[in-house]
Amino acid sequence: MAGGRGARLGGEAKQFRSLGGHPVACWSARALLSSLSGVVVVVLPGDGMDAGMDRVRAHIGEESGRLRFAAGGARRQDSVRAGLDALADEAPAAVVIHDAVRPFASPALVERVGADALRGRSVVPALHPVDTLKRVDGEQVVETLDRSLVVAVQTPQGFPFELLLAAHAAWPETTEATDDAAVCERFGATIAWVPGEPANRKLTDADDWWWAERLVESGRVTWEGVCP
Repeated sequence: MAGGRGARLGGEAKQFRSLGGHPVACWSARALLSSLSGVVVVVLPGDGMDAGMDRVRAHIGEESGRLRFAAGGARRQDSVRAGLDALADEAPAAVVIHDAVRPFASPALVERVGADALRGRSVVPALHPVDTLKRVDGEQVVETLDRSLVVAVQTPQGFPFELLLAAHAAWPETTEATDDAAVCERFGATIAWVPGEPANRKLTDADDWWWAERLVESGRVTWEGVCP
């Protein structure tokens, strides 16, 4: 999923910013290509398709033959639907959805999510929060939540293909979907979760970007996917 505008960081869309010499979206695409079989659909901004395709292919290299591209929409769910439509001819048993701005998902995590989806499960990686969580109403704290009952969800998220397709078709057009698990939840699907990874962090703001650059500079993550 690389169809967003990524305006919060300013300048170039964040999924195309260079990280260790490669666009962030290419790090995420490589994680899928190295861990899964089949086609990898890269959903790009609709007004930058040609340039986006050229950049992705140039950095992916010989594996670019497994890539397919789709034009994203105004909202995340529109972009996901475009990606699913691009897979309609294959009608795969399962599909994995991953955000382009989570460049450090490990092959083990991608493989586990994909394998669970192939077994017919809807699954998301998640982490228990380390901070104390409060429910608030405006400026007032209402209650303290039990951290053991709350998780922060990541991507990649895996689903049976036909289930996710049907869930998106049934999703209310006027409602914003924050992730694909929410779409499937509303459709009545049971969602399982598996342990996520601290390094599988979404690059949203300048602090996230600084952290990602330090991780690459230190050699903890490399373009080859090696984490010493």
